[in-house]
Amino acid sequence: MNNGDENRYRFIRQLGMLTTIPFVLLSGPVIGFFIGDYIDKRFGTAPWFMVALVILGLIASARQTIQIINRAGKDNNKNG
Repeated sequence: MNNGDENRYRFIRQLGMLTTIPFVLLSGPVIGFFIGDYIDKRFGTAPWFMVALVILGLIASARQTIQIINRAGKDNNKNG
């Protein structure tokens, strides 16, 4: 593989990794909302489980986003 192909492959790989960030940021709180809402309706504890699980979803999503950004940065430093 020549240098131009390697740069193109690296760009496409990073673009793919970085486009997952909005989905990761959205999925954690949404899943937390639905699970928390279900638990609250089941046990009559509204809105405590929903709030707690949305916050946990935000934390998990932020952590995963940081990992994705770090991985993209490592790939860029390693290959650049």
